[in-house]
Amino acid sequence: MTSSTNYRSYLYVPAHKAAVVEKAYASDADAIVLDLEDAVPATHKAAAREAAAAILAAGPAKPTYVRVNPYSSPWCRDDVAAIALPALKALRLPKCDAPQEIREVAAWLDALGSAAGIQILIESAYGVETAYQLATASPRLERIGLGESDLRADLQIGADNFTLEVCRARCVVAARAAGLAGPIQTVYHTLTDLDGLRESTLRAKSMGFVGRFAIHPSQVPVINEVFTPSADEIEAAERILDALDAAAGASSASSVFVLPDGRVVAPPLIANARVTLALAGNLRSNGVLS
Repeated sequence: MTSSTNYRSYLYVPAHKAAVVEKAYASDADAIVLDLEDAVPATHKAAAREAAAAILAAGPAKPTYVRVNPYSSPWCRDDVAAIALPALKALRLPKCDAPQEIREVAAWLDALGSAAGIQILIESAYGVETAYQLATASPRLERIGLGESDLRADLQIGADNFTLEVCRARCVVAARAAGLAGPIQTVYHTLTDLDGLRESTLRAKSMGFVGRFAIHPSQVPVINEVFTPSADEIEAAERILDALDAAAGASSASSVFVLPDGRVVAPPLIANARVTLALAGNLRSNGVLS
């Protein structure tokens, strides 16, 4: 399993549109996803691939991911070969249904000497049914997630359908059962509905999603707000770890202990506290939190 940094917001941008790419890197997004797939017509695939490689070679100002074309497409292997550069955080493999696809892409990265991780998008009912097998397919795999537009089409359901909520829950469970980081929520397509974006993102966070993809810079502040640990959350996490340190030095040291306010703290709460403080530390290092 490849380790994965949690960022709050990931902004998709078509790799072949230089002006849009420039605006993306100037945005408040924590990370950028250069898109070679849905946002790029077939006639521009080569140009987008070359542009993504040039951006990575130049040393981008933000953590950068690349969504390549599906394994079954005629472009995937060329995409991987072009972007397997040191600045690549991970590639995103869409429409992934089979563990063998992940292992093949991992083998390509091995041959190229790349340390990049792999993230997959599950976009079919079959993929949801095999989510755990996909999540455990390769040590290079660092994260799974849903591509909800295609998934809804496959399931023949509308947006925010209960069946889609079930798929989201199964994605979270499969990821955590496989020892992966929590998934990142898919994009919210209604650009002008920021209240709806906030409500949807809060719901995703409550389900175990740890960040969200955006398709426009205007969505980023809302996503960042939802996934930024509050002062109270940071303080609570610090109290838990301080109490853990104190308990470790006691003669009756235990993996379970009680805080001064009476709350019982077990290992899962300790793990969550560490995740919160790791994110807060990352945000402080980037000047987002004081």
